[in-house]
Amino acid sequence: MDLSVEGKSERIPPGSHILQLYNKVGEISGVTARLLEVGLASSEKCLFAAAPASVAELEQALAKSGVDVAAAVEAGQLVFISDRDDLLVNKRFDPYHLLSTHQTFIAQALREGWKAVRISMDMTWLTHEIAQSEQVLKYEAASDAVFTFQNAPIIALMHYDYSKLPGALVVEMLKLHPIAVVGKFIKRNPYYLNSEQYLLKILRVNREKNRVVAV
Repeated sequence: MDLSVEGKSERIPPGSHILQLYNKVGEISGVTARLLEVGLASSEKCLFAAAPASVAELEQALAKSGVDVAAAVEAGQLVFISDRDDLLVNKRFDPYHLLSTHQTFIAQALREGWKAVRISMDMTWLTHEIAQSEQVLKYEAASDAVFTFQNAPIIALMHYDYSKLPGALVVEMLKLHPIAVVGKFIKRNPYYLNSEQYLLKILRVNREKNRVVAV
């Protein structure tokens, strides 16, 4: 399973949790189209969640690559989500609810006979004005702990507009992804940390905050 960016590629094993930092939303389709094209050809169930314009752009990119998009959608192998309320809880971002939707998607795909799943989401679109940095980090840490360390049959590619993120959040995000795509570059991330330990650190900080409030 390869992820290609501008002719460069990395071998992507199941359970991979990938970060793309973009500054132009059009960069999403260039990376995602190849990822999903390979997945569709490999009998994997694929999901792409983003704004309607991004969904349309990806459909065009897939069609240009020879994918029969309508047939894949009809067969239930390709799923598009362009209404973010489908991924929220009463219009609120819940990191653990989003993770549970991924797990449900995996279970459904395997029941239907697909070999694995690939999920790609524009997280800037999904979390805009409704999620705090801490919530985003909880989601990313939990996802990496669940997918990477359990070798789950999923490749998850999450996109963030780095121009809209605080610099400190970008640094923390890089720590939570073993593979990162930035601009025209794809590389193994030397700053990657054990996400289980990272998640425990977040929970410990939250407990300390709650203790202070209680006092």
